[in-house]
Amino acid sequence: MLKKLHDQYPGSLLENEKPDFSFYSDMYWLHHEDSGQWLGIPSQEVSADSLMVLKTLFEFHDCSIHHAPASQAWFQYLFSNGEIPSLAKDVPYRLVQFKMSEGDWIREDMEAAFKGFFEKDILILWNGPARGVIVEEANAPLAEEEFLAISNAFESDFFVKTAFYIGIPNRLEAHLHNYFKEEQRFFEQASSLLPAEKVLKYETLFPSLVTGSMDAILKKSLLSRLSLLQEDSELLHTIKVFLQNSSNVSLTAKKLYVHRNTLQYRLDKFTEKTGLQLKDFNSALTVYLACLLVEQK
Repeated sequence: MLKKLHDQYPGSLLENEKPDFSFYSDMYWLHHEDSGQWLGIPSQEVSADSLMVLKTLFEFHDCSIHHAPASQAWFQYLFSNGEIPSLAKDVPYRLVQFKMSEGDWIREDMEAAFKGFFEKDILILWNGPARGVIVEEANAPLAEEEFLAISNAFESDFFVKTAFYIGIPNRLEAHLHNYFKEEQRFFEQASSLLPAEKVLKYETLFPSLVTGSMDAILKKSLLSRLSLLQEDSELLHTIKVFLQNSSNVSLTAKKLYVHRNTLQYRLDKFTEKTGLQLKDFNSALTVYLACLLVEQK
């Protein structure tokens, strides 16, 4: 019976053993128990009515990630060097990558949760069991702190840890998928360099890339001049958070859940022992790179 269906669907695949579904992200698979054969049919070749009938006749496995034409077109463009999506608007787009911890959650539930945070329509493209890309129009993008709120909400409501990499807005042109491939590499590097960060972007990652590419002599020189940061982990965290929050004492104290006076004491202690004024740009930059370098060890 599957052989007849195979003849009817030009793009279908007939297998004698159970296939590895991860290699066929846009196919429906039918299993005929008596013969042991499997038939994979591209999702775009099957009408809704035909699909309903096939589900009643065979053991059914849905491996298709994207059913909507717009999502399918974007997926082909970004991941398979396809044509520019014909339904896309002439506006800048921002591509936001996400990576989630795997678990018992359902993809459709996560998509609905994602969309609840956005005022405008978005497309969600899945390129793995727990990772994907949000395609967002960049004329009214979601703020960085709102992505942090999404990550926190997913962790508290679904017990799912989520990290984001916010791409740079670009118009949809032939080279946009090349920028995206570069951002994919950055996200992978960020996962190893900054594993605790929930929301990343190029500006966040770049200092870590710089410290990661330093030669051994420069690393040794920097660490020796700021050995205090290696000896006192609490002070290291304090200084890093202080610099990440534009040297704002009130905001840093709030982030660290400490009193302003406690924070000021730690800052004064650092200045006294190193002679460095953190409000001086060059000093602050040097100290921040040292903080990142210590964390990478």
